Amino acid sequence: MRLDVFLKRAGLIKQRGLAKDICDKGLVKMDGAVAKAGKDIAPGRLLQIDLAAERLEIEVLDLPERNYKKEKGHSFYRIIEHEYKNRYS
Repeated sequence: MRLDVFLKRAGLIKQRGLAKDICDKGLVKMDGAVAKAGKDIAPGRLLQIDLAAERLEIEVLDLPERNYKKEKGHSFYRIIEHEYKNRYS
């Protein structure tokens, strides 16, 4: 499964186009290396997502199938670290 599709289906990013953009800008790392949107993802991978207001580090637990229940989105990953950035300091 593509990285941008995983981010969208797991509910981490609301739109696939936005997920592709943040990947292409180098804001997503997989196992410590910058990952492009088309990179294949698998369970056990570590992702770091560095957005303007927050930084999120997760471990991929499972890949969502095409017909999954949206309320189960959080079951596809485990949060290792979630840091909110103070934009005013």
